[in-house]
Amino acid sequence: MAEMYDEIVAVTENRPLTGGHFLVSFYAPRQAQATRPGQFAMVRLLGQSDVLLRRPMSIYDVAARDGIEPRMPRNASTMRGQSRIASHRSKRRRGFESPEIIRMLYKIVGRGTRLMAELKPGDSVGLAAPLGQGFFAEERESLAEQADHVLLVAGGIGIAALLMPARELARAGIGQDLFFGARSRADLVGVSDFEPWVKAVTLATENGSRGHRGYITRPLANYLERRRGRRFLLMVCGPWGMLRASAELAKKYGHLCLVSMENRMGCGLGVCLGCSIRVEGTGHEAYSRVCTEGPVFDARRVVWDREEIPKI
Repeated sequence: MAEMYDEIVAVTENRPLTGGHFLVSFYAPRQAQATRPGQFAMVRLLGQSDVLLRRPMSIYDVAARDGIEPRMPRNASTMRGQSRIASHRSKRRRGFESPEIIRMLYKIVGRGTRLMAELKPGDSVGLAAPLGQGFFAEERESLAEQADHVLLVAGGIGIAALLMPARELARAGIGQDLFFGARSRADLVGVSDFEPWVKAVTLATENGSRGHRGYITRPLANYLERRRGRRFLLMVCGPWGMLRASAELAKKYGHLCLVSMENRMGCGLGVCLGCSIRVEGTGHEAYSRVCTEGPVFDARRVVWDREEIPKI
């Protein structure tokens, strides 16, 4: 697996947000500089014998050590023969950017994340990163440039997978809108981080406390219905039901859709097979591992009907 590092890294910040969310930062220069949009990390809490498995978490952002977002010179031109997205990546590798901090957005949902919320600056964790295939894997790199516009669609903590893609798309001059749904307004975290990079933001909450009342897929469907004839690329991360609904909308209106899956993982390295999902194919090819072949998949390849385990 190219450019993955398993290291002990130091916490630099663990900032509480609303709704039980936290933004944690780690000093991890090699991992930050190797990270591509849509990849994830496996976090290991040290000294906790009852929390054995690492926690998979989307990499929300990378930054310079002083907290300033790494930037590219305004006069940096596109390299001949490369897509705009690939060109930006090449410039970062050649030294125009030097991120040292990895940031992750998480929500307290169990014992592991409750312990993470207690981390303080100077504490250490085990971090295996970056992992998986992101939104701009080589075979998908040109999809955004072929579309008229990109629609980022997030459900809940799925927002954590979309900030880096949003920034990279914006720097490549590709227009995008954000559709973000959650249970309540307290769960709509990180919206201000996206505003510099997207053209418009549409919000939805299940309890109606902010934005559209209900699921985000309803305003997304209305948006697509009003814009028949345009070519969109949907980039989606969230719970299974939202991913499936977004994939169905993309299929209905004839758009491509990339989904970032959030399955449970044991190892994150493709060994345990616990994160496998059904995809189009037969035999061994009917399953793909979210941790290695994903987490980002072409929605057309995913078999969205859940398998039921027969009762014995």
